[in-house]
Amino acid sequence: MLKKQIKARLLLFAAGVCCLAMLTGCATSKQSAPEETENNTQISDDGSETTTDANTGGSETDLDTQNEIPETFKPSDLTIPSLEQYEEPYAGMNFTLPDSIKDQMESKEVAMLSHMQDMEQKEAVGYEMFTWNYMTNEQLEATVESKGNGYYEWEDSLERLGALGVYHTSYLEQLDQLTKCTDHKELGKSADGEYTYYLSIAKDADKDFAKALGEIELKITDMQPLTEDHGEAGDETLGEFSVQDLNGTSYTKEMFQDNKLTMVNVFTTWCTPCINEIPDLEKLHVQMKDQEVGVVGIILDAVDENGEIDEAAVEKAKLIQERTKATYPFLIPDVELISGRLRGIDAVPETFFVDKNGNIIGNTYSGSHSLDDWKKIVQTELDNFKGESE
Repeated sequence: MLKKQIKARLLLFAAGVCCLAMLTGCATSKQSAPEETENNTQISDDGSETTTDANTGGSETDLDTQNEIPETFKPSDLTIPSLEQYEEPYAGMNFTLPDSIKDQMESKEVAMLSHMQDMEQKEAVGYEMFTWNYMTNEQLEATVESKGNGYYEWEDSLERLGALGVYHTSYLEQLDQLTKCTDHKELGKSADGEYTYYLSIAKDADKDFAKALGEIELKITDMQPLTEDHGEAGDETLGEFSVQDLNGTSYTKEMFQDNKLTMVNVFTTWCTPCINEIPDLEKLHVQMKDQEVGVVGIILDAVDENGEIDEAAVEKAKLIQERTKATYPFLIPDVELISGRLRGIDAVPETFFVDKNGNIIGNTYSGSHSLDDWKKIVQTELDNFKGESE
């Protein structure tokens, strides 16, 4: 079961989702990875571009080539970043970590990973847990092939320290196997009694780290059912906002008036799948302009938690825009994060649609998609919008 969950998580990575708080945020995108790809174009973290022919291994520089799955990746890119709070609606828990654990995560000494298995009905989790593992510099820099067992072997090589998780009653007998720990402390149960929350400590874990794990602050909440997207946005609106793009041009919600529908793509500069789909979004921007469809990018990490501009992220975004040849605006969020719409996003890229009046319409989509898939999605949203308007 654990191997099945890990494989599903890798498919989500290949499908193009970077998660801010946890990899289960990726569960909103149920895209499957294709079996073969003809060419792969990647924009690296520094903005440089490489296109690889999957059949010959040769390199190209043509950004028109469709990107699907990179041939190799760093497993450490799947580790969860240090955050002030982790909100896990599908697991029914919110938790905060002590500073000592966050410090070791930020220094890359400790890797925090997410593990999840759906119930067979796919409507709820069977279990969801977060683990902490020692990571050597060699493991940090390791690169594995996207296909095969490289990721599993890399994760198995990490030294487990502890785990925090919620488990359906049907998984409790596997607790030692799932957590790789032998000391389990029950922290509570779900409202219906079907799930139990445990803090688990590995037998050989460092005593100071084990003590720090015991200082995790957990709040048990109602568990939300798994869904494929965020559903209908109803009458939600972006409200009033004033932001600038990377060139210093100012924008308000009036920017939407020139199009019937505007696709708003929220991304971060550290999310490789986000960056790799930008060339396709540029093509969409050009090809669907006659249908009055616009595209806007929002750089989520261009501001910090206090609303202050992160100059390093802005400079990186400028390089990304230059390298990808994107002509649609890359917006820097304001202190209110675009009327609060960007608050709570736990997985990027996230894409939603706005009408000419700034109303959010249709569905919200997590994960990157190919150009053909995006064109189908946009056409569906256009058709649905037209039907509602008549």
